[in-house]
Amino acid sequence: MSCYGTAFSMTKDSSSPWTVLRLINWTREYFEKAQLEQPRLSAEILLAHCLQCSRIELYTRFEYLPSQDQLSTFRSMVKRAAEKEPIAYVVGEKEFYSLRFKVTPDVLIPRPETEILVSEAVAHLQSLSQPGRLWDICTGSGCVAIAVAKNLEDVEVLATDISPKAVEVAAGNVSLHELTCKVRCREADILTMPEDIPDEGKFDVITANPPYVAESDFVEDTVKYEPSLALDGGVDGLDAIRRVAADSPKFLTSGGVLIMEFGYGQTDDVRDLILSTSQFDQPRILKDHQQIERVIVARRK
Repeated sequence: MSCYGTAFSMTKDSSSPWTVLRLINWTREYFEKAQLEQPRLSAEILLAHCLQCSRIELYTRFEYLPSQDQLSTFRSMVKRAAEKEPIAYVVGEKEFYSLRFKVTPDVLIPRPETEILVSEAVAHLQSLSQPGRLWDICTGSGCVAIAVAKNLEDVEVLATDISPKAVEVAAGNVSLHELTCKVRCREADILTMPEDIPDEGKFDVITANPPYVAESDFVEDTVKYEPSLALDGGVDGLDAIRRVAADSPKFLTSGGVLIMEFGYGQTDDVRDLILSTSQFDQPRILKDHQQIERVIVARRK
C-alpha cells in the first residue's frame, strides 16, 4: 500500500491533480492488481461514499478535486478493501431489493440471490384474500423482512435472529425504513417463538436464509469477514436446515409456504428433508442469477 500513500501525498502543484476521474481510474487499476471483484464498481462506491454523493453524480464531477480530508478517508477505505474487507462493511451499507440497508460485521451482507425469497414471499402474500403474516428467521440485517413489508400494504412481519447484535442491526433498519408498525424484531434461535410474542396464530409464510456452509466448503477471503454464526452449517452444512424443515410445519397455516435458501450441491438433501416431514406438497426449486439451484419453496398441506 506504500505506493498508494505516496501517490496521495502529491501536492496541489502537481501536473496530475487527484481529480475524481483520476481517483477512479487509479483505484480501479489498484483493485485489479489486488484481484478484487468488480474493481471499478468498488472504486466508485468508495469514492461516492467519501464525497457523500451517488455513484451517478461522480460522472458529472470528473474534474472535482476532493479535499485533503476526503482523500485521507478514501485512502484508508481503499486500504481496507484491498485487504479483502467487503466493500459493504467498509461503507457500512448495502443495496438489496432497491433498498438501502445498514450493515456491520455482525450480519451477513445481503446478496442478490436472497432477493428470490422476497419475490416469492410477496407473490404468495399478495395471493391471499386477507392480510398476511410472515416470519423471517435468521433475519440478519432484516433485509428480507423489510423488503417484503415495503412491498405490501397489509402484512405483519416477525423478524428473528439468534444474535442480539444482528437483531439490533435489523431493528435499526426497520426504523430507517419507517416500518416499526409492521415489523417486529426479536432474538430467537431458529423457529423458537420469542417469549414476549403472544400466540397470535400461524404464519402464511416463513422465510429463511439459515447457515448452510459445510466444514469442507471453500470460502472466499471476503466471506471470512462475515459472522461465522450466520455461515456455519455444521459438518455437512445442513444442521440449521434440518431444524427448519422439521419445525416449520407447526407454525405454517394450511397452504402456507416455507421459502428457504440453501447452498450449492444441497438440493437433493434439502428436498428430502422437506418431504420427510410428510407435511408439504412436492416443493419447487428455484435457481439464482447464476443458474445455481438456490431456493426451495414448499407449500404446507
